Amino acid sequence: MRLLVASARTLCAAAFIFLATQAHADAVPVFANGQGVSCETCHTTFPGMTRYGMSVMMTNFQILNRHLQDQALPISARLYITSLLANKDHAGSTVVDDLSLLGGGFLGRNFTWYAEQHVIDSGVIGQTEQVWLSWNGLLHGTNSLQVGKFHTPFPFMPAHAWTISPYLLAAQTTGQNAFNPNDARWGVAFSGMSNEFMYNVSWLTDSGPTGDALDYSKEHHPRALDLNVSYGGMMIPWSVGLVGIRGFSPVNDPASGTFLTSNTFTREGLYLAYQDSAWHYQTMYLHGTDSNPDVGVFNVPLNGFFFEAERDLGWRNHILLRYDVASSDTLNRQVVMDLAHNVLPNVALIGELAGYPGARPQISFRLAYAGPYETGKRFLANNHIVSANEPSIIAPAQTVAVETVAASPSPTAAPSDVNNGAKLVQASGCAGCHGATFKGGSVGPSLYGIEHKLTSTQIADFIAHPRPPMPNFGFNANQINDIVAYISTLDGGANNEAPVVTFNPSPPTDEATITVRFPGTPPKDVSVLPIMQMGSSTMQTRLIHLTQSAGDPHTYTGKVVFSMGGPWTVKVQYDGNTLDVPLNVGQ
Repeated sequence: MRLLVASARTLCAAAFIFLATQAHADAVPVFANGQGVSCETCHTTFPGMTRYGMSVMMTNFQILNRHLQDQALPISARLYITSLLANKDHAGSTVVDDLSLLGGGFLGRNFTWYAEQHVIDSGVIGQTEQVWLSWNGLLHGTNSLQVGKFHTPFPFMPAHAWTISPYLLAAQTTGQNAFNPNDARWGVAFSGMSNEFMYNVSWLTDSGPTGDALDYSKEHHPRALDLNVSYGGMMIPWSVGLVGIRGFSPVNDPASGTFLTSNTFTREGLYLAYQDSAWHYQTMYLHGTDSNPDVGVFNVPLNGFFFEAERDLGWRNHILLRYDVASSDTLNRQVVMDLAHNVLPNVALIGELAGYPGARPQISFRLAYAGPYETGKRFLANNHIVSANEPSIIAPAQTVAVETVAASPSPTAAPSDVNNGAKLVQASGCAGCHGATFKGGSVGPSLYGIEHKLTSTQIADFIAHPRPPMPNFGFNANQINDIVAYISTLDGGANNEAPVVTFNPSPPTDEATITVRFPGTPPKDVSVLPIMQMGSSTMQTRLIHLTQSAGDPHTYTGKVVFSMGGPWTVKVQYDGNTLDVPLNVGQ
């Protein structure tokens, strides 16, 4: 009977939200809306992460397309309604476990920001969970300097688990030192990615309200140095990570409250994981020392361990089994089994059976919602809703291809559109992972000369059925053909007939020298027209006729002028043909 009551409560809530959001079907909060992709690009059962989602998060969102994100509605909401089934060892309840407002985006090209404000947290009025600013692109890579309140850096990121029961390993606390991976704390962090390596060093303080922001006073707040490094998990399915924390917590006189000394605590952990399209295994062992000066206990050993297996059952169903052991208390352990079904990509129903030593199992249910989002649509900051592929919102990605090539277009109709392929590649932020020149980046492999290694069918298959961590952008067959045509000409094409376009300096600023080289028969005349994309309108500068090189008749050069920074398209015109070369100026 209790099971029926709890199920009815959750299903009623699910029905209400499902009906209320039926018009906004394919979904997830701020960033998927901004990029015009489904939440399944970054999430399994949200907030659980795919490998691509992990790379987006670990780079503080900087590999996303800034121009698309700038146009998007920067605020969304998240709601969890949780029902616990009562038995003799556990009280029953149905509460709004979490109601939060989320915001995020770019400030110019070098800064990203994120904010997460709990309206209700575990049934009570919540506080600011996260609010931070990240300075990106440091040291010519994906390195960033993050300042604010953010989750304690940790290899397996338990804050993004989708199970109802938390990781005991992530929530364990001994004495006064409450540092754990499930926290969000004020601090400063330097982090980045290089191929398969992810690294982070942060200096952290308290997790309280804004008044505690960056207060490192040893008399009032704990302080900790947190080091993390991991390898793998992006292009290869396995990963290994190491974490080390050394912190100091104030010890005050119980009677007067006067500061006496700082208590030292430590954490060391080893993390292992394997993830493919169907399975995700992860395990971690955590060790440390901690103290509880209030009761005169010092240097208490702290140990924790968990093993977890998750299976994608298909049809938006996931099942997970986890065994948890936490702290030095051998009775502090649990076994949890969760089954999640995504009614929509942004609406999930989760059921859990959790077992504990000496107690009856706990049955619970959760309804999870995140939005707004609409199938194939994007919510814009001006309150308009547009198609995710609408031409007026397609803008180049945040990094510039130093060498941008388009295949020789024909005045007659062609089976694929190289210019459209270039726009789709730029708009989807492919350069963020594959590098500015598409010769390989911190996450993705080189696409330069790929047509010499793979057939067009194989390239198309990689796009249509991407291997992690590459996301599935949901391109249709015509779009995939256009993309294949474009990336197959980055080095001049299989037949070496495409003109190669370069800019100096790269990226361009206010002006640049453009060089166009034709491998085949040189044309009689070559001109270029720079056009600025401004939403649905355009602005162009004057048409420039290029000069043929005396020493190389295949090469044409000239100087183009850009009136401002931002997304531009340079139209290269020759012998009745036109190439569109997308690029960003001033980045």
